[in-house]
Amino acid sequence: MRAKFIFLFIVFYCNISQSQNLYTLKSSEDNSPIKYAYIYANNNILTSSDSLGIFKIKDKYLNSTIKIEALGYKTLDSVPIKNTSNILMEVKPVTLSEVVLTQKKNSKKYKLGKAKNGNVGIVCTIQNNTISQVSKLFKKPTQNIVFLDKVKFKTLCSDKNRILSVFIYSVDNNGKPDRILNNEDIICNLKKGHNAFELDLSHLNITFPEKGVFIALNYIFLDQNKCFPNKNNNWYYYEPSIDAISVDNYTDSWYNINGLWKKSQTYSISMQLTVTN
Repeated sequence: MRAKFIFLFIVFYCNISQSQNLYTLKSSEDNSPIKYAYIYANNNILTSSDSLGIFKIKDKYLNSTIKIEALGYKTLDSVPIKNTSNILMEVKPVTLSEVVLTQKKNSKKYKLGKAKNGNVGIVCTIQNNTISQVSKLFKKPTQNIVFLDKVKFKTLCSDKNRILSVFIYSVDNNGKPDRILNNEDIICNLKKGHNAFELDLSHLNITFPEKGVFIALNYIFLDQNKCFPNKNNNWYYYEPSIDAISVDNYTDSWYNINGLWKKSQTYSISMQLTVTN
């Protein structure tokens, strides 16, 4: 049975009386909205853009150094936002030399890890050191394995309409998450309650790197993901609560603080990766 406590990274008290400014994030190529981008102020995450590319920033951040990151687009390191409402991002070119084409056989599958009930629930709040992503490392079990097939994990949501995104990373020479392998958004729409979520990766045709692969679950900082415990409107955290198992030292999980990856010494994410040849 899953433990009832929740592991909070940071406590955040919000001042809901501050006025907020609306911005729209769009592609410079076709003017389409850029959804679920991360918005930073002075290298700390503030919020995310929504499904229409819209995000809000409070008055006190108007003179701050704003950075914006979005999958498939060039990062904007210093964005002037004081006298504008529309922000354009350039598409990041695809490096064709990184694409490997292999014919699928789909004759044998391996399951790595387990998506079992955890005794720790990982949630997130926004403050000076914001956790935006948690990831689990999977090592290649055999040379016969070629493709990523499915990933399964467990979440707890106190309400419906919670969402998170998934990034698939290669592993660098130091064992950290490196290059994002999926070239399209992977958005998970989660159910209310404590449930397992299985995501089909087969259509992405992602080959299993020799050094291993990281599956990262990314918090999206939107109102629809906020949870107000005990009906206290001045304090909230972001769901989903991601199931994990307590550990005494590092095993396989990492977390991202404002763009920097660090090893988790306290938990291992409950996750199962299915791979195939």
